[in-house]
Amino acid sequence: MATVLEQLHRKQAIRPTIGGYQQKSSLTHWDEVFINRLRIGRKQCTHSYLLSGADQPECTTCQCPLTVKYILVECTDFNDTRSKYFGTSSLEELFSTVDVRNVLDFIKKLTFTTNCNVFNIFL
Repeated sequence: MATVLEQLHRKQAIRPTIGGYQQKSSLTHWDEVFINRLRIGRKQCTHSYLLSGADQPECTTCQCPLTVKYILVECTDFNDTRSKYFGTSSLEELFSTVDVRNVLDFIKKLTFTTNCNVFNIFL
């Protein structure tokens, strides 16, 4: 289990400073909530194990820990789909340079094209 300090460092890798984010008025309230949860690296599918005491979920293909960073940037199974929506190599770059609607479309595409039940929680 990760220490509090390790969890803090993971959050800082995604968004190292607070503030400076301007709300996208064209998004629905729930899309904004969803994007903000991705920004801080917290989604039910990637963190519910902490509350339930279960093992951390893993990718069904490579057995890597299933995290927001892994899904959005690292998973090789999604490289082709990811390249259609954005081409970044870090979460910081993703959330500072990519239109958030592309991120939402990427997650929606994964939800409809994969058999992995964990993505059903994203929508």
